Parts: sequence; C-alpha cells; structure tokens
Amino acid sequence: MNRHSAGQSTPVRVATLDQLKPGVPTAFDVDGDEVMVVRDGDSVYAISNLCSHAEAYLDMGVFHAESLEIECPLHVGRFDVRTGAPTALPCVLPVRAYDVVVDGTEILVAPKEAD
Repeated sequence: MNRHSAGQSTPVRVATLDQLKPGVPTAFDVDGDEVMVVRDGDSVYAISNLCSHAEAYLDMGVFHAESLEIECPLHVGRFDVRTGAPTALPCVLPVRAYDVVVDGTEILVAPKEAD
C-alpha cells in the first residue's frame, strides 16, 4: 500500500465518463492501489477494490444504485461507495474511500487525506 503525505496526493486519471458503463464496477490502479470505480448517472464513486472482510474483489460484486452500495461477491457484505463504510454483515471494517473529480469528461481519483 502506498503512503501519502498530507496534501501530497495527486489525482490520477483513470478513465473518461463514456468509458464507464453506468452501474458497472471497474477496477483501476491508483498509485499502486487497486481501486473500484463505479458510475451512477453523472456521479462517480471510488473505494478500495479489496473487501475488508475477506480477499475478494469488489469490482466483481453487484452495485446497488438505490442505496449506493457495492455488494461483495464472496459473502454478500456491503459497503457504501461514498464513504467505504460497511453497511451489511459480515463486513464490519471500512475500506478506503477515494476523492473523485470529474473534469469535463475526465475522471480523476486520489486517496482521501483522512483515513
């Protein structure tokens, strides 16, 4: 895992809006960390791609647009894609949330400073 000093995280371009299918989680590398990015309409969210409960990749799970949650494919725990907070058992530890900036059609992602 990369360590970022306060104020030193540089946003990384991961895709353009038209490259992300709405509601389809996609994994990207952001400074050596695997990040799950999902688009819901004009909003884009990013959290760590690795479930905090077990070694499962969240981009292989189901995105629930009505609740803005990603469901882990292994044990059906869920996380809020806005904050990384666990929302359904067996997940109890959060995953890292990332800041997302949509600049025109470019999607930029950077680790949130407060972990």
